[in-house]
Amino acid sequence: MPKFHPTPIIQDCWSSIGNITFYHRNGQCFYKRKPYTQYRGTTAQLDQAQVHHRAILAWQQLPHAVQLQWRELAKSVPSHRPPYDDNHHISGYNLFVSAYHGFAQLGREHVPAPQPYPLFPISHLQLLQVDSGGSSGSVTLRCRLTLQNTDNPAHWHVSAKIQLTAPGVGCDPGKMRIYLGIHGQQNELVFNVPCLNYEDYKVHLHYRLIDAITGYRNNWIKI
Repeated sequence: MPKFHPTPIIQDCWSSIGNITFYHRNGQCFYKRKPYTQYRGTTAQLDQAQVHHRAILAWQQLPHAVQLQWRELAKSVPSHRPPYDDNHHISGYNLFVSAYHGFAQLGREHVPAPQPYPLFPISHLQLLQVDSGGSSGSVTLRCRLTLQNTDNPAHWHVSAKIQLTAPGVGCDPGKMRIYLGIHGQQNELVFNVPCLNYEDYKVHLHYRLIDAITGYRNNWIKI
């Protein structure tokens, strides 16, 4: 892909403008044209789009005073896009939508109330076992979640982006799908992923925490 060359006026670029998207790889900036496609998405993706549409409508229907509360709370939330520094933060709208999606993923979709962004615990997710699906139509991933700096581990749920491939095959981010971990015993989590016709699997997994109290989510963590 073409590399972006800084100028005295423009040192770096990110996000999209028109049909051009800027992205970073190994600390360098590149750009590419957005592909044109008529693909309308899977059923799950369409359902997610409907959730997002309802979140937008819910924000638009909030009293202006409440929107201002969200905007004030967002000033302490770091941006999830570069540049990553203390001078940049997300908007109140994005904070609201993030909380809305978090509750929706937990099966409790509703209009969230403005609350301070929590201090997320230090987390570590370890993949313990991959059970072949057999005739069940799914593969079971058994993981162990370790949390530090939290008084109530039950408040935190785990959302994971997962792709299963044949051994030696790399990850395709566009084919990763999101699953909510099912709590088991002794800090174990279970993810049920649709079965593929491989004798063995390579697991590509990114995860993040969802706060059951606020609906907020932190950034994706790769294991």
